[in-house]
Amino acid sequence: MLSHTTVIRNTPQQDLIIELHAFIKGAVKLERCNPLDLTKTALRLLKNLPAARTALFEYFSSVFGEASSNYIQAVETEIKTGELPSTSETDEAVVSEIHAVLSGFITDNPTAWAPIISTWSLDLLGEISTKFAGRAHISTNLNETLQLWMNCRATKVLVDINTKCLSSLMHSDTETCINALLDTSIKHSPNFDWVVAHVGSCFPNTVITRVLSCGLKDFCQIKSYEQGSNSPKLRSVVGILGHLAGSHSSDIRSALLEMFLWSTSQDLQDSDIIKLQKKATVPFILQLSFLSSSLFSSICNDMKHILSVDIIRKVYPFIEDWCKYFGSSEILEDLLLTLILSCDNGGIQIINLLLDCTLIEHGVNDPVIVTIKDKSLEILQNVIYRIDENVRHDKPIELMISFSHDLHEVHKNLLSLKEVRSQTAAQIVIFLGHSNPSLLVRSLNYLFQNSKTLEHLSLLVKILSHELVNKTVWPYVEKGGYFSVVLEQVLSRNVEEKFPFNINNEKSDLTQMWSNLLTLLKWEKSGRISLLNSHIITKAILANLTNLTSLFGSELPHVHVIAEILSNLDIPLGNNLENLPIEVVLNLTQSTVNYFFTCCNDEATSKKTKGFERINRLLRRLCTYSKVARVLALRELLERALFRSDNILFGAKNNAIFDESSEKLLLKQNKKINKTIPLTKHSSVFNGGIIGTGKRKLLRTNELPLEVVAFNTAELINAIKSCCSLSEDVDVKFSDISLDSVTLVSLLLVQFVSPDVMYNGLPWPDEEFSKVTIERDLFIRRLFTNAPVLWDLLSFVAVYRPALCYCSVLIRALTATLIHQWKSTGEQSKSNFTENYKSLMNTTIKVIDVMALGQLLPPPLSSIRDVLPSLQCFEGSDFIEAHRDVHQYFEDYYAEEYRILRTYVCADVY
Repeated sequence: MLSHTTVIRNTPQQDLIIELHAFIKGAVKLERCNPLDLTKTALRLLKNLPAARTALFEYFSSVFGEASSNYIQAVETEIKTGELPSTSETDEAVVSEIHAVLSGFITDNPTAWAPIISTWSLDLLGEISTKFAGRAHISTNLNETLQLWMNCRATKVLVDINTKCLSSLMHSDTETCINALLDTSIKHSPNFDWVVAHVGSCFPNTVITRVLSCGLKDFCQIKSYEQGSNSPKLRSVVGILGHLAGSHSSDIRSALLEMFLWSTSQDLQDSDIIKLQKKATVPFILQLSFLSSSLFSSICNDMKHILSVDIIRKVYPFIEDWCKYFGSSEILEDLLLTLILSCDNGGIQIINLLLDCTLIEHGVNDPVIVTIKDKSLEILQNVIYRIDENVRHDKPIELMISFSHDLHEVHKNLLSLKEVRSQTAAQIVIFLGHSNPSLLVRSLNYLFQNSKTLEHLSLLVKILSHELVNKTVWPYVEKGGYFSVVLEQVLSRNVEEKFPFNINNEKSDLTQMWSNLLTLLKWEKSGRISLLNSHIITKAILANLTNLTSLFGSELPHVHVIAEILSNLDIPLGNNLENLPIEVVLNLTQSTVNYFFTCCNDEATSKKTKGFERINRLLRRLCTYSKVARVLALRELLERALFRSDNILFGAKNNAIFDESSEKLLLKQNKKINKTIPLTKHSSVFNGGIIGTGKRKLLRTNELPLEVVAFNTAELINAIKSCCSLSEDVDVKFSDISLDSVTLVSLLLVQFVSPDVMYNGLPWPDEEFSKVTIERDLFIRRLFTNAPVLWDLLSFVAVYRPALCYCSVLIRALTATLIHQWKSTGEQSKSNFTENYKSLMNTTIKVIDVMALGQLLPPPLSSIRDVLPSLQCFEGSDFIEAHRDVHQYFEDYYAEEYRILRTYVCADVY
């Protein structure tokens, strides 16, 4: 290239004219010449003959146009035949030569050459794009069009030349190139869009900034709103930025933010043109947003960083000037409303901004503040009204799509302490739920679990009962309604967390949820809230009783609240448990029993008292209408009160404080010492101790105060009474306790206390047979000593004659041990009033009282308890024997009645 340049510089004037004539003849095809030589001649003339530039660039345009045409024909041939045609070496050489020389011009003297070459290359690209539009199956897809033309050597060179022009003018005169880009885009859009997209991708910050600047300057010259909305350059700006919004949205946001902040700054040195541009900036941005949804979406996505209450107060004085660009304030407001409704991204940020403006607290007497608050509230109300209108007519709204994407932000507003904010959020949830019930359930779920005030909880009722909420949508209507589904999700999730495969999940804190559920149920039961007259809360709870009752026994921190919820339900429904699953009945019964023992352990007196009231109410309802529930409740109450760790609540002695060796069988331990221990046929082993460890230690009583034990025992009897209650439908004459149920209690006591199933019936065994049962009698006596609550249970059974007769085996065992003990007690023990004597006397009196209470003794014999301490020890033994005989007599007297009862009572036990 340098050699050519040197030749041209030393060529005489007449030689330059000769070359010009040769170029003209070759360009108009008067003579045949080599295209490459002709191109080189044109390039030399371009350097040294400025007057011929227009003709030379026209020739270059024809060269690029022919090369582009050949490329398009080759692509079409490939599409038709499937074979790739050979490329034109001449086109490649000529285009490469032009590219090299023009690139050199731009590098050597960018100020002079870059604007000229840039304008020419852009015009040529626009003409080529328009000329071949629709050829070679050129798609309307921008990316496909860009890929097609970038594979063309001619157009790729033109784009590269234009890129070099922009790069060389980056810090000096980029605006000229950008203006050329805008003008060409206006003239050849949309065929020219691929060029804009490529250039913008190469220089996103520069192109975006300069395009906005050029667009703003043109917008300032607009005289009317109609002229501005139809401005070709404005639409070109929209087209360019729209293409770049996909991959450079952050750059566009930054440029718009910078432009907006620039417009809000005040500088006394600003010229009139700058002041005009600053006033026109916001209307210009609004017009861009109105003409391009992608630009508006890009702006809205970062609205919280662009606008704030302080910024609005700052730009408020410019509003009157803004209205001039739209014709009137009404048109501006309508435009704002249209933009808000068409926002499909970040819409909740706009709503939050309006809410912030309506809630300004400082400067409430300032006229500006008052105007901002009133106008913001008016716009907000108009937005809600327009959404409501469209939702009722099932018209899609982009703003609702935006809300669905930012549902967590809507939820935050639901729990706001500001009424206007929470009410607006509730209205949004209603709109979303009209077309998308799953979003409604999510919102209700959040509100249900997190509401901490009655006002927030009332929003849940308002949403559930709103007319726009479709209550017939499947599957919600089949599951009992929306609130039933919400409750199902909360409860089922926490029921699953109890299983091992969910141990990695954190257990939800349901404290607020249980409290809210109880509040809602009380509101419904009060009848003062008309929105709850359809009993949606009760229906939801009843539909989820399986999970609810499962959690009743496991949610110990919230067990009192759950119990109150269940207590307020009308279970059984219609005095009939058949419409409840058996799983619910069993869960509720077992959980109620668990709750009873939880209350017994509770130190809070008020909670215990209320808890026992709920327990009795629940047990009475369940056991009255379900034999299964009655058997399960009585069995669990008795077994836990007698044999499990809960027995210490009722005065039992704590066996856990002793060494493990005390639980080992004496016979096995002794056999380790002597392998030949002789035993008779009816030998009995008395566990007095273990060889090597000394005499067996006495059991120690628990440390619970006597008044606590008495209170717990009384409540246990009340709970058992509740299980034995008669139905309210039965005409009660003498007692509201079912004799069948009390008989069941007596049979269960025998089942639990007696160590075997032999000889537990009513008939008295032969006198000789008592030798066989002596060990069993001692075992029964020991149980009564270790679990004093057995005396209270026997006393309860004895009140309802003739149920005590089924416990005759226990009475026999007790009297047998007392006879033996009185016979072996000397007068010395009586005179010294030892602990053993006092215990013996107390036990004897208790047995007499129980027999008298059960009417197994005539009144004269039952009164002997008062003189018993005055009798001799051998007389006490004879006295007990006499009572035993009388007991036997009365049992024989009532034998027929007992046999009739047993025919249908025993079936409930076994």
